[in-house]
Amino acid sequence: KGENMNEENKKLLLEAGVDLDRTMERFMNNEGLYLKFLKRFPEDPNYAQMKENIENRQYEEAFKNAHTLKGLSGNLGLEPFYQTISALTEQLRNQNLDHLEESMKEAEEVYGMLIQKISRL
Repeated sequence: KGENMNEENKKLLLEAGVDLDRTMERFMNNEGLYLKFLKRFPEDPNYAQMKENIENRQYEEAFKNAHTLKGLSGNLGLEPFYQTISALTEQLRNQNLDHLEESMKEAEEVYGMLIQKISRL
């Protein structure tokens, strides 16, 4: 069944803004399965690709990356990142670029914090 979460792990995840109760329901309370998927999140290439696509003004491609990240972070209950990436997804969908730089800065902060927490699990 894989590993279960200890209290320290749960505390880290709650600090990272994870909605543990709802998320564990989604994973049928299989903590080992959840951790397995969560630990794969930092390896997902979409974040780096999205940044690169935005830098290269490839907004349609960046939108696809953002949309994938939105689904992933939603499934994993990564609420703060989900909120940020959702806003970014809409900006890219509509090519509304006025606040793109601010949104990217915010995404960068939240993503960095999450990756740091996940690496400590």
